[in-house]
Amino acid sequence: MSQNIQVKKIIFCLPNLISYAISILGILAATLIPAYVALYLVTNLRTIPTRYIAALGMGLTFWWFFDTMGDAAALDSNQAIYPFSSFGGAAHFAIIFTFAAGIAALAIIDHFAVPNQAVAERVSLAARPNGGSQLSKFGFSIVLIPIGVAAVMGIHGLGEGWDFASVASAVQTNNLVDAFGGVNAIISYPLHKFFEGCIIAAVYTCYVVRSGVPKANWHIPVLGLFLGFTSVIGAAIGYSVSFDTTYFYAFGVTAAFYAMLRLVEAVNLRFKVGETAPTLLGWKIFFAAGLGFFLLYTAALFH
Repeated sequence: MSQNIQVKKIIFCLPNLISYAISILGILAATLIPAYVALYLVTNLRTIPTRYIAALGMGLTFWWFFDTMGDAAALDSNQAIYPFSSFGGAAHFAIIFTFAAGIAALAIIDHFAVPNQAVAERVSLAARPNGGSQLSKFGFSIVLIPIGVAAVMGIHGLGEGWDFASVASAVQTNNLVDAFGGVNAIISYPLHKFFEGCIIAAVYTCYVVRSGVPKANWHIPVLGLFLGFTSVIGAAIGYSVSFDTTYFYAFGVTAAFYAMLRLVEAVNLRFKVGETAPTLLGWKIFFAAGLGFFLLYTAALFH
């Protein structure tokens, strides 16, 4: 669902035919149900090796980044830098800042999610056949890896819910299918939520389910709420408040950076399930990844 959907408000104060309650219930069902199906399904694919689960998540993440960058209006990279008068102004810089803030937020989450390098090395050495994995000692912190992906991805969902309700409050029909362009559009959104849930489930499977970290009953419910309930919050506000949701997408798309880094690590044959502690990435890795993105992004501004 794109934030670019433009619906002109009716000049006269005609009643909204799609009620507030229907809007909230619609986005709740279309978001949370497929998200939870994906989370429980992928985490229970016990016969599929971990590295293939990670590879599946990587493929989904590639497309999700491309798709969401479109919703983020490609960070206004279509605004030519020359002449400078068409650079895009303060709004352009605000979108760029929002994107950078997303990367910074993930760097902070990762700092608390992964034990420091010295501890990580001791954990890896201590994971011997007769000694059992010591990763369980860091169970709570390592769960922050998939939570970080879900939470930042959920900001993207906040924008989707906001857009959904904005459209629902404006159209003059009581049929949700007609309001959003037909059956295909109604099918597309839950599918997107299902595959977003698969990305988070892949990260959770690699770093928690199969790593020796104790799996708690609250993990998947919380992951689903971080991913999906933000859409409900967005819909609750967006039904009556207009806002440029590009900023939500610009912040949320950075989840792809972090998901990809972690899934690539899990694909590596040196990553031993239940034995190898997650790599301490550190702020320099996030800075370098962001710098690489913005270097080529700057070149795109000249297009």
